[in-house]
Amino acid sequence: MTAAPGRRPWSLAARLGWRLVAVLMAAIALAAGTIAWRAVSTVHELDDQALQNQARLLVARLPADAKAPLSIPEDLVNSFRASDGDNVFMVYRGAELASTSDPAAAALIAPFLKPRNADGFFRLPMVPGHRNGMIGLTVTDWPWRVVVMQGREQSSVLLESLSANFITVGFFLLLPIGIVAVLVAVLTLQRGLRPLRRVSAAALRVGPTQPGARLPLADLPNEVFPLVQTVNDALSRLDHALMGQQRFMAEAAHALRTPLAVLTARLDLMEDRQDLEGLRHDADRMGRLVGQLLRMARLDGMETDVTAAISLYAIAAEAISALVPIALRKGVEIALAEQGTAVPLRGNHGALVLAVTNLVENALAYAPSGTVVEVVVDRAGRITVLDEGPGVPTEQRARIFERFNRGPHAKEGGAGLGLAIVAEVAVAHHGSVHVEARPGGGSAFVLSVGPPPSRDREAWSAVHTAE
Repeated sequence: MTAAPGRRPWSLAARLGWRLVAVLMAAIALAAGTIAWRAVSTVHELDDQALQNQARLLVARLPADAKAPLSIPEDLVNSFRASDGDNVFMVYRGAELASTSDPAAAALIAPFLKPRNADGFFRLPMVPGHRNGMIGLTVTDWPWRVVVMQGREQSSVLLESLSANFITVGFFLLLPIGIVAVLVAVLTLQRGLRPLRRVSAAALRVGPTQPGARLPLADLPNEVFPLVQTVNDALSRLDHALMGQQRFMAEAAHALRTPLAVLTARLDLMEDRQDLEGLRHDADRMGRLVGQLLRMARLDGMETDVTAAISLYAIAAEAISALVPIALRKGVEIALAEQGTAVPLRGNHGALVLAVTNLVENALAYAPSGTVVEVVVDRAGRITVLDEGPGVPTEQRARIFERFNRGPHAKEGGAGLGLAIVAEVAVAHHGSVHVEARPGGGSAFVLSVGPPPSRDREAWSAVHTAE
């Protein structure tokens, strides 16, 4: 199968696989980013909740009378002092600092606080002793104002710890999940495309030599089933048309043979010889045309089994024996030679006899009287037919194997089908046929028989090894 000109073939499995991999990796990255963002938000929420709890505890200890002495329980003060300055509270009576957990820290922080700061959370970007800044909460219970503060170092350490743990755990957790997901996607694609590969392999076997061959419909996905079914319907219509054409050609050839035979017989009985030779020539030409059409119809309608063991030497000998009378009548000698022991080959004996017969007939048609037509079988699986005729011009060497194409030196009476039959037989045997100039003058037609295509080559090699 060849791609359209200018376009390279692409793999559906590879394209879907890479896209699935990209989507899965993006999903994993998005999930990791979302979890990390949520973890940071949770840490900040915990900080806010801790400050709110501390502020509520302090507000609950404030006396209702502004002139009453302020007494903060020692255990509450000690809980702030145990943080080594990271947690500080300050209680103001109006603008006067009435109590604090750390007078030194309060003195350093006080200049950064706004007077009579509004209630709520606030942040100080940088203060002495806290390079990462502090987060604070102000609660006013007139005439009291409570300020609780916490250094951002605690949050930074916690976030660094969470990040390190998250990256480590996430890598060893999400990476295997991603690998497993990719493997599952690839395996699913491979299993899903397996029926399509079977369809592709079956399509390679479809051809005129295997009428009735259809593409398998088993296990096909719903998206592809209608397409394959439509192709099978088209193959059925093509088979019907091909069979009708073959039937018509065969029946027409058979129908023409009888009146031609009668016409030839009547020509033999004619006494007036004035135009007899011309009529006989025309009748012979029509007879050869009908014979070649009948051969073509049989070849087209025949399922060419190329798996039987064959001998090229026996094929050449059989073809030559049928043409000896014609060669004697023309004064041309036919010689058969074998160069070395040919390798074991497989093919269709009858089809190859027909092909070699046409090649030898073509050589006899152009060989001058008194010359020799040589048929050589070599060990490479080739049959070469050499004549001493006028030869074939270089520009005509490919076209003479087309149907109804006759060379520049074609004899009267030819139909242009003999070499086309040879070409079809060669293709059926995975080989080729070509013509080249013969040293000293004339033509050399080379028919080669090749091995089966790659899908059958292993079995073919096994058979030949066994032999």
